[in-house]
This record gives sequence, structure tokens and C-alpha cells, in this order.
Amino acid sequence: MTSSLLLWVEKMRLSAAILCAFLSFSFIAAPTVEAAQKKPAAVKVVKKKAVKKTVVEKTAKKKVVAASAKKKAKAPKAKAAGKRVAVKSVVRKRASARSSSRKFASSKNYRPRKAIDWATYRSRGPSYAQLIGLKGSSDPLGLSSTAVLAYDMDTNQVLYEKNADQPLPIASITKLMTALVIVESGVNLDDKFIVTREDFVPSSAHSKLRMGMEISRRQALHLALMSSDNRAAHFLARTYPTGKAQFIKEMNIKAALLGMKDSVFYDSIGLNNDNRSSAVDLSYLITGASEYALIRELSTTPEASFRIGKREVISSTTNRLIKDEDWDIELQKTGLTTAAGYCMVMQAHVDGKNVAFIFLDSPNKYARANDAEKLRSYLSRESVVASN
Repeated sequence: MTSSLLLWVEKMRLSAAILCAFLSFSFIAAPTVEAAQKKPAAVKVVKKKAVKKTVVEKTAKKKVVAASAKKKAKAPKAKAAGKRVAVKSVVRKRASARSSSRKFASSKNYRPRKAIDWATYRSRGPSYAQLIGLKGSSDPLGLSSTAVLAYDMDTNQVLYEKNADQPLPIASITKLMTALVIVESGVNLDDKFIVTREDFVPSSAHSKLRMGMEISRRQALHLALMSSDNRAAHFLARTYPTGKAQFIKEMNIKAALLGMKDSVFYDSIGLNNDNRSSAVDLSYLITGASEYALIRELSTTPEASFRIGKREVISSTTNRLIKDEDWDIELQKTGLTTAAGYCMVMQAHVDGKNVAFIFLDSPNKYARANDAEKLRSYLSRESVVASN
């Protein structure tokens, strides 16, 4: 009995162990089976979503292509329509501007713009003559220039004057003295030199010369007298055999020899506003310079072309009276700086007389030329009266 009971107990223990092992295996394998069963479904969902996205993208691209094609087809029409609209708007604006200007003109507060008085208009700042109180001094002809002189070079007679003894800045009239010193020095005018950076003086005036150009003294002299080229005038002083400083000394020595007591020079160009002279002194300079045919010829050339290396340089005069057939000008030079105003000296023939004209501190180039016309007309009338 006991042995059978023990055998039964052993069987029950074995069956319980088998049952426990089976249950534990089933619990462990169940999640992996479920995951394996669920994986295909997830892959299918992802595939479906990807297919949907590709379809949407293709349809969107087709819509974009179709829209761009429509825009290209409509572009010419839109441009034409835009041009019509722009033209219409411009026409409307002009019409409205005209109507508004008419309304403004008809109003009581309208004041028409004053015409520019070229006899007094000054485009630059105050000149030296203005600062010392000379501007506005009256004279019988009502000339705009501050200092004026008409001088008969044959009889040494003063024909007309206004502040003729007052020393004033003379700007590029200085170049006439530069030319006189160069011609009288006897240097070879055909000697050529290179234009350097030193010749590029600070100035707002235009120059035809470029760095590295090889030009002769004669060409530089022509440019300095005809077109008042500042670099050319500096070139002449720099290439002087004894140097630039000695050249300036020679200019002052020549001024003293000519009897120019109220004159002084600090450069060969005229940009230094301390270069000063009076109208009377400048008449002596004109007398001295007019003795040389080369100075007369180069200063009165209307236009000239120069072959410099591979370039052809064309330059013209700064004095518009040179091209006026009513004037017979033998020698001339113009000048301009803010301190000096618009200046001009000339030797011209008026009714058989050899007359030196000097105009200093004109407000503008038109007033300067107008003063010359007025003074020439006055001298013509005076000569007619004297002959009668």
C-alpha cells in the first residue's frame, strides 16, 4: 500500500512539472507570435501611405506645371496691358499737373520764378574782392567785373578803368607769365619728358594729360595757354633745368623787370590764391608776352589735336570769344578760382587800335564776355566821336 502510494505521488509530481513547463513556454512564446502576426499589417499600412504620398506629389507637380504654362501664355497680354495702364497713368499725371499748375498760377499767392540775372549771378562762393568790400563798386558802363582796364598799347593811354590799381588773385592768368619765362629761357621746346604723379595737382579742372604720357615742352605750353591745363603748367615748371623753385623765382624776377610792382607769384599754375596782380600790372604782362609770336599763336588756337604716343588728344580754347568773328584777338588768357572769380586778359584790335583788355573777378563766364562786348562797343563809339 505504501509503495503504490509513493508511486502515485511521484507520478503526480512529474505531471505537475510537465504542466508547469508547458505553461511557462506558452507565456514566453505568445508575445513573439503576436508581434510576428502584427508585423505584416504594419508594413502594409506604410506601403499604403507611401503610395498615397507619391500620388499626391504627382498631382501637385502636374498642377504647378499647368499653372506655370498658363502664366507664360498670359505674360505677353499682361505686359501689354501693364504698358497701357502705365501710359494712361502718365497721361493722367501730366494732365493733373497741368491743371494743378494752372490753378496755382491763377491763385492769388502765385509768384512767377525770376529769370536769372547773368550780370550778377555767382555760381561759386564769395571772392576775395567781395570779402574786402570791392564788389558792387559802380562804373559808367555798369560792368559786372570788379576790376577792369582798357589800355591802348600803342599810345600807352588808359581808355577805361575800374579798380585798376587793386591787387587781386588772378588764377590761371598766371600761366601767361609761365609761358613768358619758358620762351625767354631758351630751353629746347621739343625736349620730351614723362608726365608723373607730381603733375597731378589738386584741382577740379579737367586735364588731358595722363600719368606716363611722354610730351614735349611745346605741347605742354600749348595746352597751358589754349585750354588752361593745370598739369601742363606744372609740367613746365617741374621740367625746368634748374628746378621748380628756381622757376618760380624767375617768374617774380620777370615781373619786377616788367614793372609789375603789385604782383607776386607762388606757383606756375594759378591755383595758389596768393598769386596776385592788378589790372595795371597785367597790362605790362600782356605787352611783354605779345612780343612773342609763339605765345600769340598758341594762346589763340580755337582747337588743336596732339599725337601723344598711341593716343590722339584733342583740346579746345577756354575763351569763347576766340571763335567770335566780330573779335580780332591777338593774345588771350582766361582764369577761374573761387577767390579770383572769372578773369580774362586779351590783346585785340578795335577800330585800328591795339587794345589790352583786363577783366578781374567777374561773377560768371557770361558776365565776363558781356563786359568785354560792352567795353568794345563803348570804345568803338568813342573812336567814332573822336574822328568826327
